[in-house]
Amino acid sequence: MSDKSKSLDPAWIKNSNGLNRDALLWAQKFGKFLASYDKENRQKQLSTAQIRRFFGQLKRLQAQGYTEENRTDLLMLSPQLAYAVGRDKRKTKYGMKDGSKIGHFYREVKKAIDAVDHEKIEEERKYFKNLVNLVEAIVAYHRYEGGE
Repeated sequence: MSDKSKSLDPAWIKNSNGLNRDALLWAQKFGKFLASYDKENRQKQLSTAQIRRFFGQLKRLQAQGYTEENRTDLLMLSPQLAYAVGRDKRKTKYGMKDGSKIGHFYREVKKAIDAVDHEKIEEERKYFKNLVNLVEAIVAYHRYEGGE
């Protein structure tokens, strides 16, 4: 999933009309990628607990209603995910390596979180909704593809 065509496009988040078909197709491919074992890099699939923990925090923010006051809570999700990536690292003779695919999840979702930022809160609310919908699609496809 590292080549450019397989990467999250921040324009999907900044679309005021909601997610488009390309975004959902990407979410499907990314969910499948996260649910698979990578033999070459010896990376386990992203666990359902890891992905649901993040998604649960995102849904709590949505339930509270996205406002300027809780914007920081959204921004704090990036460092919280980074911490999870750090905990997942394992030492090898070639240096530190990710034990699972949480690093991939972090890099893509961070782009989406960063894309939500806007000077007008009304626009930011639309972008936040797109973020929630995109992550929901990733979680659904991850589970569909056998994520455990």
